[in-house]
Amino acid sequence: MKKKKKINKDDESYIPKAFKKDKEEKNSKNVKNNNGKEPKNKQKKLRKIVLITLVIAIISIGIYLGIVAQQWKEIAIEMINNENSVVLDVKGKEIAKLGSERKNKKISEFNIPDNLKKAYVAIEDERFYTHNGVDIKRTGGAILSYITHFGKSSFGGSTITQQLVKNLTGDTSDSITRKVKEWWKSWQLETSLSKDEILGAYLNIIYVGPNMYGVETGSQYYFSKTCAELSLEECAFLAGMNNAPNTYNPFGEKDNTEKIKKRTKTVLTKMLELNYIDENAYNDAISSVDKGLKFKKTKIEAESAVYSYHTDALISEITKSICKKYNISEVFATNYINMAGLTIYSTQDSDIQNKAETEFEKSKYVIKSKNGSNSSQAAMVIIDHKTGYVLGCIGGLGEKNEIRPLNRATQSVRQTGSAIKPLAILIPAIDKKYITAASIYDDTEKDFETGYHPTDYNVPLGKITVRRAVESSQNIPFVEIMQELKPKNSIQYLRKMGISTLTEEDETLVLALGGLQKGISPLEMAAAYAMIANDGMYIEPTFYTNINNKSGETIIRTSQTKRKVVSSDVAYIVKELLIQPVKGNKGTATYCKISGVDVAAKTGTTDENYDKWLCGFTPYYTATVWYGFDENETIEYNKKNPAGLLWANVMSKIHTGLKSATFEKPDSVDSCIICADTGKIATTGCSNTYTEYFLKNTIPELCDKHSGVQVREKDTNKTQDRQETIQGITQDIDVVDPQQEELHNTRTNNNNTDS
Repeated sequence: MKKKKKINKDDESYIPKAFKKDKEEKNSKNVKNNNGKEPKNKQKKLRKIVLITLVIAIISIGIYLGIVAQQWKEIAIEMINNENSVVLDVKGKEIAKLGSERKNKKISEFNIPDNLKKAYVAIEDERFYTHNGVDIKRTGGAILSYITHFGKSSFGGSTITQQLVKNLTGDTSDSITRKVKEWWKSWQLETSLSKDEILGAYLNIIYVGPNMYGVETGSQYYFSKTCAELSLEECAFLAGMNNAPNTYNPFGEKDNTEKIKKRTKTVLTKMLELNYIDENAYNDAISSVDKGLKFKKTKIEAESAVYSYHTDALISEITKSICKKYNISEVFATNYINMAGLTIYSTQDSDIQNKAETEFEKSKYVIKSKNGSNSSQAAMVIIDHKTGYVLGCIGGLGEKNEIRPLNRATQSVRQTGSAIKPLAILIPAIDKKYITAASIYDDTEKDFETGYHPTDYNVPLGKITVRRAVESSQNIPFVEIMQELKPKNSIQYLRKMGISTLTEEDETLVLALGGLQKGISPLEMAAAYAMIANDGMYIEPTFYTNINNKSGETIIRTSQTKRKVVSSDVAYIVKELLIQPVKGNKGTATYCKISGVDVAAKTGTTDENYDKWLCGFTPYYTATVWYGFDENETIEYNKKNPAGLLWANVMSKIHTGLKSATFEKPDSVDSCIICADTGKIATTGCSNTYTEYFLKNTIPELCDKHSGVQVREKDTNKTQDRQETIQGITQDIDVVDPQQEELHNTRTNNNNTDS
């Protein structure tokens, strides 16, 4: 903003005539009254000195304590123009204008009529042009009232500059701390802006009626005309209603005619007293008021503030960032975002976001609760695991038509069921070499510590490999692994993956099956799975990259936590294990196949069928879907796992047109043909064999159950470059073979089923 020439307030030509007259009258008065005594006695002088001293002391304390943020002036000046901030997607397309829900028609300070300015100054701050942000006389009286009423009265005494500060910061508390901050900030504004700039900014952001801000908005709403066209009495009305817009609203439910007349006359009388208007203008205006002001209501439209769920999450994230950077309140940060004309570079890929929204809006996914009062909900997060950028975010089923409703993708935490197994068990157990993908576990019912007795929903499979247990999501083997691993170790790994909701109470074997005290959000689940897809590197998910101010200067750049959780070798082995539910004959996610691309996925179902999950990734993207009711109710969806169907249908669409891709195997990962019966290296006598992957020095011994020599595999490069294009799934998946569907398994003592 171009800085105007600073006005010399010592120049008497700057002082309004009303103040000059007042000054001359005071100087012409006899210093003695009719009794020959001094007009002010010593007691009054002493009280004045005490009050002034008290004000100075409080201000000094405020400065000394550093109450006011260093950047206050800069922030405020950015907000003065009251311009909406814009959000851009990854391709630079504008996708949202923040603060647009406020009905706010701005007017230049140079175009605000003098009568309107004078009306506001007269009724709100008659010494506006002579003080430096704080009116000592009014403030002293307010402090005295506060003291004499033992802190039970409000401070009041706010100048226009102070009111501007309050509107900018959103801080309306009556605390003495807030008031001291306000005084100091007002003084800072006065040193940087002219009086007209301050007054213009104030008149552009004040509240003038239901969701309406600024005098231009008020003028058009109440009179169907611009500010420039307002009569004197109409200016007085607008200024008068400032302290109670609802009370003086001519279009309110009650008849406010007499209140409006009285208040408008009060403003006109004050303008006359200050010589802002002459008697003829005053009398004409009073006459018009008595006859009744001619109000003409005009509908003021505001732009839609129904943004995508991604933008909703973005607003929450940048609000926290701005609060932290400038050490300001959330309300202040929100005002700053809406009014500072910022350019926010989001991570939203609008093509991905739109395809996800289109799928989530389909009615086929919506079911009613048994009593018909509630509808099912769902959430999805899509991440570029190489960058941590959240490309798409959906927080609910159906068309989004509310302003910032509950965003289930980021704000809800749910029980995860078996979806936690790769994170809580496979990653730490393989990393610590407690197991390999070929380790054999006995899938039969048994008692564990503290009498815990998990079961499988389907028949136990006896001795099986870890890979087979992953394929059909058996429970008992994973509980056994957790017993060896110890829940405490699992929690340490989970926290490294960004899971923030875990407690000490989660350190039980139930953790193996997703039994949690609080649950986990879809966003955190997606970020944890993205760690596996990103070769063991966790990157904190983000909804934006940077924020620029109106001048184009970057004021905030996103800072993402990055840490290596496990090696790329461990991550690759888990990737290969998670391919099994998709490609295995008994897999729980076989409907998630995408032609030409590797897919790794894990389903999850909780006890009583309260929650359904599908967490998975391809070489391109990681995505998580949760499905259920906001309040726990049994899901009775006749097309099997709706979370899996949503995942498959969205992911197939966003992969269409991409090149075929596979997971790259690190050279340091060994592979060999394994006997599925023993989990050992297969011999020519083994009939049930497959290829398995191992960390260095973890390859098992030769199978001793079946006679023969070791079976050798040809070195096939799984990562060979394939150039064909992914076609995706041309039709939505509606029906899933029950044998391919995840079967939820055991009930836990935390009302959590595992699958």
